[in-house]
Amino acid sequence: MVMETLQIRLTKGLIAEIQKLVDKDIYSSISEAVRDSVRRLVLGKEDKIVVPEAKEVQEKIKKEIKKQLQKPTGTIDFYPEEMATRKAIFRKFMAVAERYNFKQIETPAFENLSLLTQKEGEEIKQQIFTLEKRGEEEFGLRFDITVPAARMFIEKQKELSRPVKWFYLTRMWRYERPQQGRLREFYQFGTELFGSNKPEADAEVISLLIDSFRALGLTEKDFFVKVNNRKLLQGLLEGVIEKGDIFEIISVIDKKSKITDDEFDEELKRIKVNEENINKIKTIINIKDINEIKEYCNNDLSKEGLEELKSILNLLKGKKEFLRIDLSTARGLAYYTGIVFEAYDKNEKYRALAGGGRYDKLIEMFNGEPTPATGFGMGYATLSLLLKEKGLIPTIDSSPDYFIAIINDEVREKAIEIASNLRKKCKVEIDLMQRNLGNQFKFANKIGAKKVIIVGPDELKEGKVKVKDMETRKEEEVSLDNLFKNT
Repeated sequence: MVMETLQIRLTKGLIAEIQKLVDKDIYSSISEAVRDSVRRLVLGKEDKIVVPEAKEVQEKIKKEIKKQLQKPTGTIDFYPEEMATRKAIFRKFMAVAERYNFKQIETPAFENLSLLTQKEGEEIKQQIFTLEKRGEEEFGLRFDITVPAARMFIEKQKELSRPVKWFYLTRMWRYERPQQGRLREFYQFGTELFGSNKPEADAEVISLLIDSFRALGLTEKDFFVKVNNRKLLQGLLEGVIEKGDIFEIISVIDKKSKITDDEFDEELKRIKVNEENINKIKTIINIKDINEIKEYCNNDLSKEGLEELKSILNLLKGKKEFLRIDLSTARGLAYYTGIVFEAYDKNEKYRALAGGGRYDKLIEMFNGEPTPATGFGMGYATLSLLLKEKGLIPTIDSSPDYFIAIINDEVREKAIEIASNLRKKCKVEIDLMQRNLGNQFKFANKIGAKKVIIVGPDELKEGKVKVKDMETRKEEEVSLDNLFKNT
């Protein structure tokens, strides 16, 4: 027998309380008191504790044990039902990406910390889960795939045909305060497209994003995509603001939808933007008409950004019902250089469903050859909230096609052989508990088995088994040859 040790951490105060019970000979040792609590918790023992103060301490110990056995804050357990649902949704994402001829990639869960922090803003640096340092190596868990994918691209940059079109569907980690739709461990679907600086590349990834939502049953009544251009926004701001850090202002603009108007004003004042310029900024970011934007474009950067935005919108005319111009969409990450976009539910009830944009300088920043790039990332946590609200969470039938009931030990080997044959094409469950026949049927009914195959010695002598349809309750004898032939 293998003995497992469970490590339980107790506060100094609780240990002191347990020691008092030991001193009164209620328990022989602190370890015995803890073992008694574990036994009561695991086995559900409720035998009476005579000494009131012992009962109080026992409750404290059990509470501490339960707390330590909880999953980490900001994470989700996927039981089989939730896992089946997630897999069904992910398969649809993969199918859409593959129809656009994107190829799936995967990267290590952790990267060199220097790579992850090299070109990121301070906020992201604070959110990286860092691993315990061993020797000279320092690692952190990835917070997105764009940086690891850039590393992968650089490693084989000279070998790859352009454009390189990759997609991913995997886990990320960010150390931040968990809230609705935002977790510390989360799944993300996304794309990275390297090698094209043309608007067709941006239009392609936005189109793929829209089609991914549509594949789940969402329509223009359920979601939309805000689009902007960082060159356009930067050029417009430079055209009206004489002083101040433009990129700090863009960072504040990116937070606008998450804070109140007063907080927005205060954030701008904090970085030395005066009242007059705050009003100018508000005027700019509230423009929704592309023709009106043109009136404010008084430098080359804003004009270039506007032309890029117009080109992409023209290429996406077939999906125009999903698109909105929004000059307050800035994307917080420092590496975006052109088009930026975010997807939201129609009422903006939830956080952004997805976000992305163009990052033409990133490969060069990591010492690769200059390469234009664009892409997006979509979080599963927020999307699942919207799907649930819309009644679009897929219902997955995970019940087996057959449950094989075994009459006695004499036929057990043959029953296992039958299961092996059927499993070539069907989902099959077989009795693993040596239950009696009645309990086997109860179990088959509980797991939703469509049919039960009863393997008995008399029928096997004739090369047959009994098959019972659990819905119609009809039972018939079927030859093994026909059983295997018709499944």
